[in-house]
Amino acid sequence: MDLQPLVYVCVVSGFNLPELESCLARRPTHVLLIVSDSFQRQADRLRGVLERLLPEVQVHILSRDTTGEALQGDSVLENQRWVRHVLLPLLNRPPLNAMPQALNFTGGTKAMAAVLLPAHPWAFLDYKALNHDALQTLVPAPDAWGFADAGTLSLPEVPPQDVAALHADRVTQDPPNRILTGQPDASLALARDIWQAQEDGCPYLQELFQHLERLWVLEHDNPAYRVARLRLEWSAFLQGPEHPSTELLHWLERFRALAPPALEWDERHIELPGNHAGKLHRALRQWISGLWLEQLAYHWLLEAGITPDAITRNLKCGQGTDSASQRELDLLVHRRGKTRLVEIKAGYPPGLSPSMLETQLSSIGNRFGRMEKALLLGPQPRRQLRQQHRWDTFNLRCQASGICLLHSREMLTAFIRDGAARVPRATENDQEN
Repeated sequence: MDLQPLVYVCVVSGFNLPELESCLARRPTHVLLIVSDSFQRQADRLRGVLERLLPEVQVHILSRDTTGEALQGDSVLENQRWVRHVLLPLLNRPPLNAMPQALNFTGGTKAMAAVLLPAHPWAFLDYKALNHDALQTLVPAPDAWGFADAGTLSLPEVPPQDVAALHADRVTQDPPNRILTGQPDASLALARDIWQAQEDGCPYLQELFQHLERLWVLEHDNPAYRVARLRLEWSAFLQGPEHPSTELLHWLERFRALAPPALEWDERHIELPGNHAGKLHRALRQWISGLWLEQLAYHWLLEAGITPDAITRNLKCGQGTDSASQRELDLLVHRRGKTRLVEIKAGYPPGLSPSMLETQLSSIGNRFGRMEKALLLGPQPRRQLRQQHRWDTFNLRCQASGICLLHSREMLTAFIRDGAARVPRATENDQEN
């Protein structure tokens, strides 16, 4: 769709999703971003997303760096001076003065809106109210006082990775795990069976996960295990028994079917991916270590009618060049103007305090805008918390941090569809599903 001849003025703030949505709906040829001194980085991110989604748009950042004029934004008189000396001369200069000029006054301070609204004969005014999914359009009232309703404009859905890009300097995504691309149906079927077996308390699957967790998590830095491939006697792998049970071998067979070269065994030994495994071996280790639950949660949402373009998985976001600031978002969903983040935990390693699970998610704070956050726990960590009588305390801690605790398909879909307010609260005394 072509751009429309229009000069569209927006005010940059700490939350610029409404401005992005409005620009995508209006598709103007020129976007003027009013940037106070504390929001330069946000303006640069917004411009980057706009130029990617609207390749022909011309974005003008009006900041101290480009205009030579400081702007704090919270003083009516200072804003008035800035508009008179910076914005109005620009609007009256070719080629901008030959096009309709409109103001989006959603963002910014009240002091800025008080100055901008009467400062110029705008062709129309746009406003995106909180918790509304349409853009309200106004024009000057016929009696020269106030405004008249000029209708509403539907807002397009913004891909979740672009929502994240408004709040992070670097947004990347690794290629899909090879198990997911090479064995999508078999891996999904196995993920469903793992969930059900853990719900049912299958001791053999629990035992297998404990042995793998010891090698891949607890002993991750053990030099003997930091190799591409491990070859262990059964007694070393099972920590005692010289032969695996038939039931444990059943689960190993299911895992091996996803990547036959990565798992092998005979009567005396088992060979499996080490902690420096490459390619397919690493993909299987990652899938077994928790990606199975991420795959299952994603398909639960698809089956509930959430469209794939509203969901992004394993998004890596960072600030500046600091690699320590990089965070991986397991499941980020943006639909109907709402952003929701789900952290997914399939296991609960020994020695990890429950508070650390909550801290990992709450530490994100509002770094990715106004979003609701949830923690989806698999059956195994949920059972461990209940056995330790720590479930209710953990649940309350999550609530205090604004995190919705989920532990079922129904809770996940309710959270994504309707938000945390529609998710029933679970207690330690609830029956196991």
